[in-house]
Amino acid sequence: MSVQSSLRIAGRVLVAILMGVIVLNFVALAVMNSDSLPSVIRSQPWSDAFLSHTTMWIISLILILIVSKGKLRSFGFQRGENYKIAQMVISGTVVGLALAIVLHFIQEGDNPSQPNYSFVHTVIFVWFYASISEELLTRGLIQGFLSKLDKLGFTLFGVRTSLPVLIGALFFGLMHTALLTTGMALLPVLSIVVFATILGLIAGHHREQTGSLIPAIIVHIFGNIGGYCLKIFTT
Repeated sequence: MSVQSSLRIAGRVLVAILMGVIVLNFVALAVMNSDSLPSVIRSQPWSDAFLSHTTMWIISLILILIVSKGKLRSFGFQRGENYKIAQMVISGTVVGLALAIVLHFIQEGDNPSQPNYSFVHTVIFVWFYASISEELLTRGLIQGFLSKLDKLGFTLFGVRTSLPVLIGALFFGLMHTALLTTGMALLPVLSIVVFATILGLIAGHHREQTGSLIPAIIVHIFGNIGGYCLKIFTT
């Protein structure tokens, strides 16, 4: 590979990461200005989650529209094909449950990043809304922007992982370091980063294989459901 080609690849990766950072900065600004929300919304335990994830998908979508010039198929906005539903459901649930078990043993006290949601609020704002918003950012914007680099990658244990899938998964995992600002201890945050990266690799793989964001969202939803299963059995 020539130096010029390497620089083009590095430049594209940096632009993808920069766009992701821009989205997260808008999210942070939105949460910092949450006082502008109507009091009836601001008083709800889900207000910050609603505001942050709404900002996330709106800014992600705006950037996708700009860089795609309205051609959204390569960013996962299509029905896709070759869905492997059982793999999506099982792999997502297993990763989520594994993380929940790890956190159960290493985390002391309640999770300061998790508001006191009702079950209905958990389903709406954690299982679905968060999954859709975060996938639009990571597997939509970032992985979609890098899709031209899908010939680059590596094979481990017979499974090929392309560069776009890897970068999207790493960004997804590392963006959870923001949990440190909530007061969560370092070890639980590192555990979440690792398992989120694994979940991102699985979601990214299905996104790439099908050409659609829908499988990635399904994997993400069941990852969140798996993480909730332990809470059901221990309360």
